[in-house]
Amino acid sequence: MEDLKENGWGLRRAAIQDSSLLADLIAVSFHDVATRFGLGRDNCPSHPSLITSDRVERGFRLGTEFLLAFQGTCPCGCVGLRRPVEGVSTLEKLAVAPAFRRQGLGRILVRQALSVAQRAGAMRVEIGIIARQQELRAWYESLGFRAVRNAQFEQLPFEVLFLQKTLGGGPEA
Repeated sequence: MEDLKENGWGLRRAAIQDSSLLADLIAVSFHDVATRFGLGRDNCPSHPSLITSDRVERGFRLGTEFLLAFQGTCPCGCVGLRRPVEGVSTLEKLAVAPAFRRQGLGRILVRQALSVAQRAGAMRVEIGIIARQQELRAWYESLGFRAVRNAQFEQLPFEVLFLQKTLGGGPEA
């Protein structure tokens, strides 16, 4: 993906040198979710509101690609995408800073991530969210994702809802 502009947003592929910027953006963007659900170091140390640049760098090394969005020179959103495994990519850490929400940036980031996933050979993209976030579920469903399963993980104090979207013109694309 080359740098592009869409609806006034500048988008580019992030580099590992952007790890601190990404960590700050993700942490700020997920702070309200952590507050709403009472998530912190004691009960959910892996929550994105607590992300560090070291964890972002680890993601890069494991093959996660990040897209960064800007308004002018101000970073305002990002999304991570894991390489396809058996035809499935994982969307992660979709983050839009609070001051830039409800302006269509999340949709643009997801659309670009889906395009990157498809070019990388993914047939489906999956995302996990807090199952009780009904408004987020509805938002992803408006983008063509559908709920496929719920799971409870020992290290998480909430149930996870997995949603997926089929790519490439299939019945759920």
